[in-house]
Amino acid sequence: MNHNPYACNKVPEITSCKCCAQTSTLVGVVDFSRCGADVHAGKKVDPYAGWPVYFYRCGACGFTFTRALDNWSAEDFATHIYNDDYVRHDPDYLGARPRSNADLIMHNMGSVRERTSLLDYGSGMGLMTEILEQNGFDSVASFDPFSSTRRPDRQFNMVTCFEVFEHVQDPIALVKDINRFLSPDGAVLFSTLLCTPQAVDGGLHNWWYCAPRNGHISFYTLEALTALAARFELRVLSFSDGLHAMYRPQIAEWLKPFIPSNG
Repeated sequence: MNHNPYACNKVPEITSCKCCAQTSTLVGVVDFSRCGADVHAGKKVDPYAGWPVYFYRCGACGFTFTRALDNWSAEDFATHIYNDDYVRHDPDYLGARPRSNADLIMHNMGSVRERTSLLDYGSGMGLMTEILEQNGFDSVASFDPFSSTRRPDRQFNMVTCFEVFEHVQDPIALVKDINRFLSPDGAVLFSTLLCTPQAVDGGLHNWWYCAPRNGHISFYTLEALTALAARFELRVLSFSDGLHAMYRPQIAEWLKPFIPSNG
């Protein structure tokens, strides 16, 4: 019998998709240390971790993901990703991104601020909702599964979820949890960069958005988001490669101006 010395380290060649449950095959591998600091410097600046993170891509919906962190606990994420060094890999986290997201909401939804109850899911330090409160949004709340000590006990007609979808190892659990916060006429506004065939074909180790040390481990296509939303009777609207919405058939007032007439 031939003995394969690498068999003990081998990952499965196929697995089931986390969004649509169809067959997914290996498409790339990235060292866990790949991070925002590397991307900003344009070269490898952090030492290699020696931990290969293998990625799969679904042949049906195109979802690209790893199973390397499937068994991680919240404590594992806090220790290895969301620690004191995290801001070095994602400097926009401290202020630039919350301000930009608040500006987006105020510019596009400012006219309905008095009729909008808003939850920022995955809010970090809650800076975005602080800015919105200062600008006339009087029904806002923040919640971050990793850092919040108190979970809101009510529903909202607008849930924002900026740069969260790519961080989770279980996208179904994420949307299920968000859906609990949605009122019957609620909708989700969220950002995550879509993963194109070109990003995969060019090598995930070359795609700036694929950065396990930043917590970027799940990458979607519009088809994957649609399959994910359909599990909860939600629909998907994509404004761009990076900004999207999930909404109910009973469309939220704040979202109606953006829905196509055949939507």
